Order: sequence, then C-alpha cells, then structure tokens
Amino acid sequence: EFEVQQPGWQKGNADNQKIIPVEPSFAVSARLQTTATGKPIDYASLKFDYTDPDLKNFFNNRIYTYPPTAPTDSLTGSDTFVSAMKPYNTQAGVRPFAIFSAYARTTGGGVYETGKRTKSADTSPQVNLLKDGTLAGKPFLFHNPARANVVMNLANGNPGAQPYELNFQPFLSKGDYEDYMDVEGNRVPFLTGNKTGTGIKSGSYLELPSGPLQTLADFRRSNALTTNYLPHFVQPVGNSLLHPLMSPDKVVETNSAVATTALLDHSVLANHALYDRFYFSTFATRGATTPDEVFEQFMSGTAPLASQSFQSYLPPGKTVAAAKAELFTSGKPNSTAYKGAAQYQMIQGPFNVNSTSVQAWKAVLASMKKGEIATLWARTAGLEIRTAAGVPISAMSMINGGVTRTAAVDPGKIDSARSNDWNGYREITDQELENLAVKIVDQVRDRGPFLSMSEFVNRQVGPLGPRTLTGALEAAITEAEINQKKNEVFPNTFLAQVPITAADISDGRIYNYKTKEASIGNPAAGAPGWINQGDLLRILEPSATVRGDTFVIRAYGEAQDSSGKIAASAYAEAVVQRLPEYVDPVDSPSLNAYDTAGAPAVANKTFGRRMSLVSFRWLSSNEI
Repeated sequence: EFEVQQPGWQKGNADNQKIIPVEPSFAVSARLQTTATGKPIDYASLKFDYTDPDLKNFFNNRIYTYPPTAPTDSLTGSDTFVSAMKPYNTQAGVRPFAIFSAYARTTGGGVYETGKRTKSADTSPQVNLLKDGTLAGKPFLFHNPARANVVMNLANGNPGAQPYELNFQPFLSKGDYEDYMDVEGNRVPFLTGNKTGTGIKSGSYLELPSGPLQTLADFRRSNALTTNYLPHFVQPVGNSLLHPLMSPDKVVETNSAVATTALLDHSVLANHALYDRFYFSTFATRGATTPDEVFEQFMSGTAPLASQSFQSYLPPGKTVAAAKAELFTSGKPNSTAYKGAAQYQMIQGPFNVNSTSVQAWKAVLASMKKGEIATLWARTAGLEIRTAAGVPISAMSMINGGVTRTAAVDPGKIDSARSNDWNGYREITDQELENLAVKIVDQVRDRGPFLSMSEFVNRQVGPLGPRTLTGALEAAITEAEINQKKNEVFPNTFLAQVPITAADISDGRIYNYKTKEASIGNPAAGAPGWINQGDLLRILEPSATVRGDTFVIRAYGEAQDSSGKIAASAYAEAVVQRLPEYVDPVDSPSLNAYDTAGAPAVANKTFGRRMSLVSFRWLSSNEI
C-alpha cells in the first residue's frame, strides 16, 4: 500500500466546510499489512520539505505545452475527452504528458540531451532537457538512498546534499513516455539514467555479503555503519574519501544548514573504530558443520577456515577441548567469544603495508591471480563458478556480471556489455599491476611510515591537499589511471560518462559544498567494475599489518686487553617471536593490559606479551 501526498494539495474536513492548507511537501510512504493485528504499518517513507509552494525551481519558471510540435504532433481536446463516469483503466484517451517524481541520484544527473552539462544555444524544448535528473554527483560513493525513512529538508538544506531529488520530466511528444519507461530496451531511469549510450536496466549497488565475512572491507557495500546523519556515504568502510559536504580538516563538524545536527565523516570514523581493533576469525557455520566443529577441525589441522590466512595456535598448558569450551556454548560462539578467539589464531605470512618493495606489492596483490570467481548472473539468477584469466578485483562478494571491458557477452546471462560493466568485475593485466604497485610504493614513501592500520586506510585530516582527499591506496589507483585510462582493445563504459567540473557544482543554492574538489571527476566512480581502495583491502586483509611480531636481533660483543686493543669479538643473530599470551600467565591474552579496570599484573603492564626464541646462531664477520 502506497500513499502519496502531492505539493499544493488542500484538504477539506469531513463535511467540506473548512479548507486546511497542506505544508509544502512531497511525500511517499509504503505500508505493510500485518497478519498479527490486521493493521497496516509504515516500513519506509520518503519526504521532501520545501518553502517554494508552486515549485518554480523544479519547473524552471517555464510553462510547458504538450505536445510542443503541433500540428505535426497535435493533441486535440476530443482526443482526451472521456466521461468522468468512466473508470481510468478503460479510458483510451488517457495520455501521459509529464512525470513528477522523487528518485535516487543518477550518474547522468545534470547532463542535457546534448551529452553536455551546459545548456545548448538551441532553444528547442527537446534539447535542453534533463531526463536523468538535475543534480550532478557520484551516487555510488556519496548519495546513499538505502534508508527506510528519509526526510529531506530543502527549506533549510541544499538539494545537492541529498540522496534523492525531485524531478519534473515533461514528455514532449507521444513517444517520449515509452522511451522514458523503456525496460525491454535495457535501460530505465536507474543509477546511470536511461540515455541510449549509458543507461542500463539493472545495476549492482549494495549487497548482503554471502558466506562468512572474512575482511572488514567486506562491509563496504553492505550498508552497514551508515547513519541518518549527513553525509550519506555509500561505501564508508575500507574506503576513505573526503565527502564534498565536509571540510578536509574535520571528521565531525556543524551542519550549517541544520545547526542542531552534525556532519560526520563516516569513513574516517568507521575505519578508525574497526581497523586495529577487530577482525573476522571465520569460526562460522560451514554447510552442516557447526561453528564449534569448525574451530575444532581448524585447531587439529583437519580442515582450513574460510579465511586461509590463519594458522592455529594453542598456548602452552591448554587443550583444544578447553579452548573450545571457553569459546562455544551449544555449538555456537558465546557472548565473550569475540574477545578470546584471537589467542588461538596467528597470521600466515603477514604483509607489512609500510613495504617500499614494488615486487612485494605485486606479489600480494596478485595472490588471487587465476582464482575462482562466483557469479550470480543478473538476468538468469544462475550461479556459475569460473577461473579468472588475470588478476580479478571484485566489488562484491558475489558478483552479478562477468569481467568488464570484454568484447563477448552472453545475452542469455546479461543484457549487454554495458550492463555487464555495471554488474561485473575487473581483471587487471600484468602491466597494470606493475604500474599500480609502483604508485602504491610512491604513496607509502610520501605518507608513511604508518603507525596503525587505521592511519594507512584513512585519509589524513588537515588542510586541503592530495593526502586529505583520499587514503593512500585510493590515491595510488588514481595515479595509476586504472579506471580512467582508455582501454585500446575493448571500450570502457565509464569513459562515456560526462565528468563533473567545478563549474557544474558552483551554484551555492543547490550544492553549497565545502570541498568541491571531492566531487569533481567521473560520476561513475565506485560502481562495480570501478576499482577502489576497499577492493584492494579485501585482497590485503587480514594479512596486512603495520608491524610484525617476528624480530631479527643482531648483537656484537668484544673483549679488550689492558692496552684497549680488541682481543676477541663475536657476532650473534637471534629470531624472536611475540606470542599472544602475557609474560605473566595470570592474565588472559584477551585482557587489555593498559586498561586499569582490568587490574593486570604489573609485569604484564610493563613488559607486555611473551617473547619466544625461535632461533639463534653465531655469525662470521663477513655476514655483517
């Protein structure tokens, strides 16, 4: 059940004796009929509040005539006259002449039918139309519409800050309506708009991750960790992009439009809260195997975890049975399992993101080369597992299309090559991988050393500049031109998008952006097939670290005679490893030794975790 309140309506009371003016607003609500009470309940709503009762801004202060090209495309009164007693669904003369709607932002917003973001000198009504919306922006990054209840205050706020927009679309000829609502032609006004060269029928936007989450970056398209506070980030976790609504030197600041609310940099705040503090153990249900059995098999070495970056570790004096009883109850993780799981896992081959080795970065990013890719085809819903030819980089845990920029597309699985690009994934070549690794090393040298994963993932907070606009990996992707560079073999759908310039978002009444630079560029940024920082972090995690737990220590000693001459010397090398348990085993490894509320042992607060001597050897002088 849907209810629409249109602007400018006035309602009478029960006996029609009194006229009650309606507040200037446009609202749509959706209700579900509940079986328990038999009464409808609201589950989603969309409302615009504004102060322009006749909506002149949305009608561009124009009077529209339909059709505009009379007499060749004429419409007479007799064509549309039908008795008021005849039901609408039987009226043959009904003809749509316009749509007034509220919909999510598109990548084609602000682009005229000429394919430009500036009006044409041609005054023909068909030329200067905005069929895909009026607002320029990056809907895959900054304008998230996926919230149950959305109220947009256009009276105090700016339309450019909102995830939805109001749009009045006149149909200037009899065929316009069919073209605008064309579904069979593989395009509708959705995500990309419905222009012939760029429009698509369906595109992937958000996901419920399939299977156990393995990395924090798996959250990035899940719509998790978003709030009702502006700005409305689409992929806050793992990515770190300065939102155009915010200042580069702030992560929390006053909303100039509505002073009672704050602007939050959801990316910086979420990354800072998660990275360095949380991870996914993947002690989760696997088919018919319960989590406690998955843990037991992992500890005994009979079956790996979903994340194969881990190897088991059992502290001295502890049995697998005791560890299992500590973490699980009735086969499921108990309420404190998340605090203690890490003491039974260690990383196999951790990778230090402070590395300045191009070859090391190439090796870790290429770890998925020729790996298996799971695709749930958008058109048929058929599941397919296939082997990638190159290095696959996917935006989704289960994608809905094939590899982008390919010439051959199976029309039985996906509508077209264009739809494939907006639903699929990228495979990068060895040359692209080399170039990307070089640019990442440049960023590490420029911004590092990173003292925490949060510092590595997040943009810097400070005066406007390259470091405060994006995180290190995002900057490297941009410098490597992984997304923007023209592919000489296959076409790049994203290059058909009309870039956003500073002039396009200069109207303060519409946008009022604090940092316009963050919105400049390709409006398709962040779409599936467009590689971003979070996609790379999904490959790096959970092996990525800023410091190791294994240390090589070299020592030198000498003996001198009475005259001070060196009589003997020796060189030694030891490899030591930091382990989960503390120096004093009285405290559990899960205890925070620096939290005074936990009352840790003095030795543990002073010396921390236990060190184990892995190897020791004497060195000759020529090995130094």
